[in-house]
Amino acid sequence: MKKITKSIVDPICQLYQDININPSRFVLKRMLKEKPLNETQKLFMDSFKENIKLSKKNKTPLCQDTGHITVFIETPQKFSLDFNLEEELNKRINEKTEDFGFRYSIVDWKGRYNNNVSVYIFQSKRKNLKIVVMAKGGGSENLTRMFTLNPSLSLDEISENVFKSVLEAKDRGCPPYILGVGIGKSALDSTFLSKKALTGKFSYNRKLVEKRIRDLVLKKTKNIKIGYLGLNFGETVLDCRVIVEERHIATLPLTVSFNCYQERVGVLYL
Repeated sequence: MKKITKSIVDPICQLYQDININPSRFVLKRMLKEKPLNETQKLFMDSFKENIKLSKKNKTPLCQDTGHITVFIETPQKFSLDFNLEEELNKRINEKTEDFGFRYSIVDWKGRYNNNVSVYIFQSKRKNLKIVVMAKGGGSENLTRMFTLNPSLSLDEISENVFKSVLEAKDRGCPPYILGVGIGKSALDSTFLSKKALTGKFSYNRKLVEKRIRDLVLKKTKNIKIGYLGLNFGETVLDCRVIVEERHIATLPLTVSFNCYQERVGVLYL
């Protein structure tokens, strides 16, 4: 039996700092391929590179919005947990937020700032722990769209809803975007699936239906004239990650989650 102890808390906090300071390699590789064609585009690319350089040098976040933290923990089938993980993480994250010089972004209804963490634990056939941390900004979170569709819709019609979500989003969530699409089970589960897909660290785009939806979405969004931060320069959507599960015959829940170009995601194996 795998015992989960408080020793996992500090590595999660450290990963929270790392993903806010270091750019996503996937995003960096894709964005740096684009060549600016005018002074505005050049100014953006120069600022993008300078921000990365200063962030590494000074250990300051790439963006002032250091995100709401979601932690996915994939465990062996037999495990034990003898402390309140979410409570301990909230305590340590708040201590580290100040130590790191990060912004407190989470507020309660009384106006008190106190960063907190959403924790999801699920079992698999793994022998050890897999911990995925995602820090997601408010701008991209506000773009989330949940649909309960006609269960007889074709894959093309399903992908059209994702496409229209991007059109509606415009540049409000700091594109280029990464999309997480969750389909199936219940409305609640489809949202969870979209967040899992968005991390890029769990099984996605493996089933034929998932690949087909991804291909349709990327094809439809390829020529959207939004681009980096709405400058009509570069790709608007860098990736579309889809997870499809079973559903009730009378329902077709679909959730589209967005991530901005910072893509603050990291993984630990313990």
